Amino acid sequence: MVNRRRQYIAHDASLGNLPLRLYNMGLIQQKKIIRLEGFPVLHLFINRSGGGQFQTLNDGREWTLADHQACILPARVPHTYYPHPDTVWKLGFVTITGPAVNDLLETMNLPPMETIPLKSTETIWTLFERIFQLVRENPPEQDWSISSLLYELLLEVLKQSAHHLEASAASKNSAGAIKLAAKMIREHYAEPILLAEYADSLGYTVQHLNRLFKQAYGVTMHQYLDDIRFEKSLQLLGLDMSVQDIASALGMEANYFIRAFKRVHGITPGQYKKSL
Repeated sequence: MVNRRRQYIAHDASLGNLPLRLYNMGLIQQKKIIRLEGFPVLHLFINRSGGGQFQTLNDGREWTLADHQACILPARVPHTYYPHPDTVWKLGFVTITGPAVNDLLETMNLPPMETIPLKSTETIWTLFERIFQLVRENPPEQDWSISSLLYELLLEVLKQSAHHLEASAASKNSAGAIKLAAKMIREHYAEPILLAEYADSLGYTVQHLNRLFKQAYGVTMHQYLDDIRFEKSLQLLGLDMSVQDIASALGMEANYFIRAFKRVHGITPGQYKKSL
């Protein structure tokens, strides 16, 4: 892996028709940088280790960079960036120019001047190393190959950020599904409940939803349902209702209700009722 700053600048005017061109690149232990006029071309930053803070100087916009994160800084935006206190910040950067760079980033919808979370950076660093290798070896048609790899690099950033967003959305969707399952159980505890149907209506298998539910609530959906029913049963046992009617009101078969109640409370529902 690159461990110190390297620079590459394309001078050949005949290469102006390449859609993407490398201006310079490097992987360094980052110190504080202040650029009052910005930088002449676009920066792609990829965090290697440690972390730091970015700030634009024209509007005070701020964002951070840490593990598995990247960011894009457009050309000529006044800015500063610096490591977090007591942190060794290793930061990779690739600066890109060319007639297609702005349109390409807009098409990819990669947001500038904010943190871009990445699911994985392994392939990104592999592409980074391949570009650097071409810079170092200077083979024939080097610039054409680099232009192609720059496109691959941006695509990989897009791919990994999309994976992260999908995973984040899935996590949010899972949390919503779990809350909805709990709400359905609370509202329909008195009805015969088929948890498999609940899970299917939410787009999960009952086994998967049960695992997620237990992670969130510490009990399975069946246990959660029983807890609600037994809590409600204590209220109903104080009323002028038979044990059979109470079991029916809870959506339970009477014999199961009696056995389960005794397992939880140590006495039968009838004994509890007499003790009131």
